[in-house]
Amino acid sequence: MRFEKRHVFAIAVSALTLTWTAVAAADSPRLKGSYGFTGAATCLVAPGYAGNPSGPPIPNPTPGVLLPNAGFQADLRPNDVVTGATASFSYSFGVEGIRTFNGDGTGTVKGTAVSLTVRPTPGPGGYPHFPPAASSADFSFSFNYVVNPDGSWIGTMVPGSYAETFLTGPRTGETANVDAIPPITGLISQDGKTLIGAQTTTTVETHSYSNGDVEPQICDRSRVFIRLDDGDHDRDDGH
Repeated sequence: MRFEKRHVFAIAVSALTLTWTAVAAADSPRLKGSYGFTGAATCLVAPGYAGNPSGPPIPNPTPGVLLPNAGFQADLRPNDVVTGATASFSYSFGVEGIRTFNGDGTGTVKGTAVSLTVRPTPGPGGYPHFPPAASSADFSFSFNYVVNPDGSWIGTMVPGSYAETFLTGPRTGETANVDAIPPITGLISQDGKTLIGAQTTTTVETHSYSNGDVEPQICDRSRVFIRLDDGDHDRDDGH
Protein backbone atom coordinates (compact mmCIF):
# COMPACT_ATOMS: atom_id res chain seq x y z
CA MET A 1 0.00 0.00 0.00
CA ARG A 2 1.33 3.44 -0.97
CA PHE A 3 0.88 6.59 1.08
CA GLU A 4 0.89 9.92 -0.65
CA LYS A 5 3.02 12.64 0.90
CA ARG A 6 -0.01 14.55 2.09
CA HIS A 7 -1.25 11.45 3.96
CA VAL A 8 2.13 10.93 5.61
CA PHE A 9 2.20 14.58 6.65
CA ALA A 10 -1.31 14.36 8.09
CA ILE A 11 -0.40 11.26 10.11
CA ALA A 12 2.76 12.95 11.43
CA VAL A 13 0.81 16.06 12.48
CA SER A 14 -1.81 13.87 14.11
CA ALA A 15 0.81 11.95 16.07
CA LEU A 16 2.47 15.20 17.14
CA THR A 17 -0.87 16.60 18.28
CA LEU A 18 -1.65 13.47 20.29
CA THR A 19 1.80 13.57 21.89
CA TRP A 20 1.44 17.27 22.80
CA THR A 21 -2.03 16.64 24.23
CA ALA A 22 -0.74 13.77 26.38
CA VAL A 23 2.13 15.90 27.68
CA ALA A 24 -0.21 18.81 28.40
CA ALA A 25 -2.57 16.53 30.28
CA ALA A 26 0.30 15.11 32.34
CA ASP A 27 1.60 18.59 33.13
CA SER A 28 -1.11 19.54 35.65
CA PRO A 29 -1.30 23.17 36.86
CA ARG A 30 1.61 24.07 39.10
CA LEU A 31 1.83 26.87 41.63
CA LYS A 32 5.18 28.46 42.33
CA GLY A 33 6.06 32.04 43.15
CA SER A 34 4.78 34.99 45.14
CA TYR A 35 1.20 36.22 44.90
CA GLY A 36 -0.09 39.47 46.36
CA PHE A 37 -3.54 39.20 47.89
CA THR A 38 -6.37 41.22 49.35
CA GLY A 39 -9.54 39.97 50.96
CA ALA A 40 -12.15 40.29 53.65
CA ALA A 41 -13.40 38.22 56.58
CA THR A 42 -15.99 38.22 59.34
CA CYS A 43 -15.79 36.21 62.56
CA LEU A 44 -18.42 35.23 65.12
CA VAL A 45 -16.78 34.87 68.54
CA ALA A 46 -18.22 32.84 71.44
CA PRO A 47 -15.87 33.57 74.37
CA GLY A 48 -18.10 32.42 77.22
CA TYR A 49 -18.88 34.57 80.25
CA ALA A 50 -18.00 34.96 83.92
CA GLY A 51 -19.49 37.21 86.60
CA ASN A 52 -22.66 39.27 86.54
CA PRO A 53 -23.54 41.37 83.47
CA SER A 54 -25.31 43.83 85.79
CA GLY A 55 -22.46 43.88 88.30
CA PRO A 56 -18.97 45.37 88.18
CA PRO A 57 -16.40 44.47 85.52
CA ILE A 58 -14.01 41.72 86.66
CA PRO A 59 -10.64 40.51 85.32
CA ASN A 60 -10.32 37.25 83.40
CA PRO A 61 -10.82 34.57 86.09
CA THR A 62 -9.12 31.81 84.04
CA PRO A 63 -6.27 33.30 81.93
CA GLY A 64 -5.14 30.90 79.24
CA VAL A 65 -8.20 28.66 79.73
CA LEU A 66 -11.62 28.77 78.08
CA LEU A 67 -14.31 30.56 80.09
CA PRO A 68 -17.48 28.72 81.15
CA ASN A 69 -19.95 28.29 78.28
CA ALA A 70 -17.34 29.22 75.67
CA GLY A 71 -17.77 27.80 72.20
CA PHE A 72 -20.65 26.70 70.02
CA GLN A 73 -23.60 24.34 70.12
CA ALA A 74 -24.00 21.56 67.55
CA ASP A 75 -26.05 23.91 65.37
CA LEU A 76 -23.17 26.44 65.49
CA ARG A 77 -25.01 28.94 67.70
CA PRO A 78 -22.94 30.41 70.56
CA ASN A 79 -23.69 28.74 73.89
CA ASP A 80 -22.48 31.65 76.05
CA VAL A 81 -25.90 33.18 76.67
CA VAL A 82 -26.42 34.36 80.25
CA THR A 83 -29.39 35.95 82.01
CA GLY A 84 -30.04 39.34 80.46
CA ALA A 85 -26.94 39.34 78.25
CA THR A 86 -24.82 37.42 75.79
CA ALA A 87 -21.04 37.62 75.46
CA SER A 88 -20.87 36.53 71.82
CA PHE A 89 -19.84 39.23 69.36
CA SER A 90 -18.56 39.65 65.81
CA TYR A 91 -15.76 41.51 64.10
CA SER A 92 -14.74 42.03 60.48
CA PHE A 93 -11.39 42.70 58.88
CA GLY A 94 -9.66 43.36 55.58
CA VAL A 95 -6.23 41.97 54.71
CA GLU A 96 -3.35 42.60 52.34
CA GLY A 97 -0.24 40.49 52.04
CA ILE A 98 1.90 38.03 50.10
CA ARG A 99 1.36 34.28 49.79
CA THR A 100 4.43 32.42 48.52
CA PHE A 101 4.09 29.00 46.89
CA ASN A 102 7.42 27.16 46.99
CA GLY A 103 6.51 24.75 44.17
CA ASP A 104 6.85 21.68 46.38
CA GLY A 105 3.50 21.81 48.18
CA THR A 106 4.69 24.15 50.95
CA GLY A 107 4.50 27.90 51.37
CA THR A 108 4.30 30.93 53.64
CA VAL A 109 1.91 33.83 54.18
CA LYS A 110 2.69 37.30 55.50
CA GLY A 111 0.16 40.09 55.76
CA THR A 112 -1.54 42.90 57.65
CA ALA A 113 -5.15 42.96 58.85
CA VAL A 114 -7.28 45.95 59.83
CA SER A 115 -10.33 45.02 61.89
CA LEU A 116 -13.49 46.62 63.28
CA THR A 117 -15.50 45.39 66.27
CA VAL A 118 -18.89 47.08 66.42
CA ARG A 119 -21.82 46.99 68.85
CA PRO A 120 -23.15 44.93 70.49
CA THR A 121 -20.08 44.01 72.54
CA PRO A 122 -19.89 42.14 75.88
CA GLY A 123 -20.34 43.94 79.18
CA PRO A 124 -20.33 46.33 80.84
CA GLY A 125 -20.19 43.98 83.85
CA GLY A 126 -18.53 40.63 84.37
CA TYR A 127 -15.98 39.29 81.89
CA PRO A 128 -15.37 39.86 79.03
CA HIS A 129 -16.29 43.53 78.74
CA PHE A 130 -15.14 46.05 76.15
CA PRO A 131 -16.54 48.81 73.91
CA PRO A 132 -16.43 48.92 70.09
CA ALA A 133 -12.95 49.50 68.67
CA ALA A 134 -10.67 49.29 65.64
CA SER A 135 -7.26 47.61 65.44
CA SER A 136 -4.53 46.43 63.09
CA ALA A 137 -2.06 43.55 63.24
CA ASP A 138 0.70 41.86 61.27
CA PHE A 139 0.33 38.09 60.84
CA SER A 140 2.18 35.17 59.29
CA PHE A 141 1.87 31.40 58.96
CA SER A 142 3.06 28.43 56.96
CA PHE A 143 0.83 26.25 54.79
CA ASN A 144 0.74 23.12 52.67
CA TYR A 145 -1.09 22.98 49.35
CA VAL A 146 -2.17 20.69 46.55
CA VAL A 147 -3.12 21.53 42.97
CA ASN A 148 -5.79 19.39 41.34
CA PRO A 149 -5.93 18.39 37.65
CA ASP A 150 -9.07 20.50 37.17
CA GLY A 151 -7.18 23.70 38.04
CA SER A 152 -8.40 24.00 41.61
CA TRP A 153 -6.13 24.21 44.64
CA ILE A 154 -6.40 23.74 48.41
CA GLY A 155 -4.17 25.44 51.00
CA THR A 156 -4.07 24.23 54.62
CA MET A 157 -2.37 26.10 57.46
CA VAL A 158 0.40 24.23 59.28
CA PRO A 159 -0.88 23.90 62.89
CA GLY A 160 1.09 25.99 65.36
CA SER A 161 2.64 28.25 62.72
CA TYR A 162 0.28 31.23 63.03
CA ALA A 163 1.73 34.34 64.68
CA GLU A 164 0.08 37.74 65.09
CA THR A 165 1.29 41.04 66.55
CA PHE A 166 -1.11 43.92 67.19
CA LEU A 167 0.05 47.31 65.92
CA THR A 168 -2.85 49.58 66.90
CA GLY A 169 -6.02 49.42 68.97
CA PRO A 170 -6.79 48.15 72.49
CA ARG A 171 -4.42 45.18 72.12
CA THR A 172 -1.42 47.18 70.86
CA GLY A 173 1.77 45.27 71.66
CA GLU A 174 -0.01 41.98 72.37
CA THR A 175 0.59 38.82 70.36
CA ALA A 176 -1.80 36.05 69.44
CA ASN A 177 -2.09 32.71 67.68
CA VAL A 178 -4.82 30.64 66.05
CA ASP A 179 -4.73 26.86 66.38
CA ALA A 180 -5.78 26.13 62.79
CA ILE A 181 -7.31 28.34 60.12
CA PRO A 182 -9.72 26.23 58.01
CA PRO A 183 -8.47 25.20 54.54
CA ILE A 184 -8.92 27.67 51.72
CA THR A 185 -10.20 26.26 48.42
CA GLY A 186 -9.62 28.12 45.19
CA LEU A 187 -9.32 28.20 41.41
CA ILE A 188 -6.40 29.06 39.12
CA SER A 189 -6.72 31.18 35.97
CA GLN A 190 -5.60 29.64 32.68
CA ASP A 191 -2.38 31.66 32.62
CA GLY A 192 -1.68 31.04 36.32
CA LYS A 193 -1.44 34.76 37.07
CA THR A 194 -4.64 35.06 39.10
CA LEU A 195 -6.03 32.92 41.90
CA ILE A 196 -9.18 33.09 43.97
CA GLY A 197 -9.81 31.33 47.25
CA ALA A 198 -12.32 31.08 50.07
CA GLN A 199 -13.33 28.93 53.00
CA THR A 200 -16.03 26.47 51.97
CA THR A 201 -17.04 25.11 55.37
CA THR A 202 -17.65 26.22 58.97
CA THR A 203 -14.89 25.32 61.40
CA VAL A 204 -14.37 26.37 65.01
CA GLU A 205 -10.98 28.03 65.53
CA THR A 206 -9.38 28.97 68.85
CA HIS A 207 -7.85 32.46 69.01
CA SER A 208 -5.45 32.75 71.97
CA TYR A 209 -3.97 36.08 73.10
CA SER A 210 -0.86 36.85 75.12
CA ASN A 211 -2.97 38.55 77.84
CA GLY A 212 -4.68 35.21 78.60
CA ASP A 213 -7.89 35.57 76.58
CA VAL A 214 -8.92 32.38 74.76
CA GLU A 215 -11.79 32.78 72.30
CA PRO A 216 -13.46 30.17 70.05
CA GLN A 217 -14.60 31.67 66.75
CA ILE A 218 -16.06 30.78 63.38
CA CYS A 219 -14.95 32.89 60.43
CA ASP A 220 -15.53 33.25 56.71
CA ARG A 221 -12.63 34.39 54.53
CA SER A 222 -12.22 35.15 50.82
CA ARG A 223 -9.12 36.14 48.88
CA VAL A 224 -8.01 37.30 45.42
CA PHE A 225 -4.37 36.73 44.42
CA ILE A 226 -2.23 38.19 41.62
CA ARG A 227 1.20 36.86 40.71
CA LEU A 228 4.10 39.16 41.55
CA ASP A 229 6.91 37.26 39.81
CA ASP A 230 7.41 34.67 37.07
CA GLY A 231 7.35 31.74 39.51
CA ASP A 232 10.82 30.54 38.50
CA HIS A 233 12.95 32.21 41.15
CA ASP A 234 12.88 32.91 44.84
CA ARG A 235 11.55 36.21 46.17
CA ASP A 236 12.23 38.01 49.42
CA ASP A 237 8.79 38.52 50.97
CA GLY A 238 9.93 40.61 53.92
CA HIS A 239 8.05 43.90 54.26
